[in-house]
Amino acid sequence: MRQNFYRGFVRVIWLLLGGAWGAWLGFGGYFRLPHNTDGFGTFAASGYFFVFAALGFLAGAASAALFGGLTEWFLRRCGLAGAAALSVATLATALLLWQISDVVQARYPGLRASAVTQPQRNTPAAAIRPVDKVSHPNPCSNPRPTEARDRASWDAECR
Repeated sequence: MRQNFYRGFVRVIWLLLGGAWGAWLGFGGYFRLPHNTDGFGTFAASGYFFVFAALGFLAGAASAALFGGLTEWFLRRCGLAGAAALSVATLATALLLWQISDVVQARYPGLRASAVTQPQRNTPAAAIRPVDKVSHPNPCSNPRPTEARDRASWDAECR
């Protein structure tokens, strides 16, 4: 009776962890979105990621339960003891989910959860150069023009 409880508990853990892995795979790109509250685009894209998180949860749970159960059944048929079969099946299921996520992320790169990089923070301080003020001189530093039309423009801009 106690062994059946542990087997059932491990199978539920396979479902939950496989579902969580799939949900993270579907929802991971959400954190790369520019969260702009002015438009409808961010809201629509958020819905897209929530739908793929739900689909990922279902696909991850189903694949983890199916592969884990089949691996455990096969190992028990080969004569491996209960705890060893559960451990090997759990490891095999984790490796399968890891490989599935690599395949899915390669096929659908929009779901990839990579870190957002900001170019200003990755640039070393020596690479940042001050603005060249010589190539853009201040027009007000020149003497006042002599022609009336240019002088009126200079007065409006520089005074």
